[in-house]
Amino acid sequence: IRSSIAIVSIISSSTLIWMIKRSRSGFTTTYNRILLGMAISDIFMSLGFAHFNFTSPSDGSYYVWNASGNQVTCSVQGFTFFVGACSGGLYSCSLNLLSLAIVKYNKPDGYIRSKVEPFLHGVPIAY
Repeated sequence: IRSSIAIVSIISSSTLIWMIKRSRSGFTTTYNRILLGMAISDIFMSLGFAHFNFTSPSDGSYYVWNASGNQVTCSVQGFTFFVGACSGGLYSCSLNLLSLAIVKYNKPDGYIRSKVEPFLHGVPIAY
């Protein structure tokens, strides 16, 4: 079930990216670019789940169904999940900080784009 739900999540995030790309504003707004980062992070995290145990080491096939990988494939799967999970949470914080800057502090779009947005993307990507 976990792998099936992950595939649905990948399709949903891909649809969100497609919808943002086709929208009138596209990727020109900070909000849409943060949503793009969140969708990409979700795709990475879902790829960590959507493996149907193919990446599990085959020496553990007696307790893991369909295990046919090795230690490297297992590590890559874990790294992909970790990157998606961490950056997804940090992009959620970035979206909250963007809302705080707009609603409470009334910062203009130009200020947010030049001063705040590099940090809103830099922290989730660099972490």
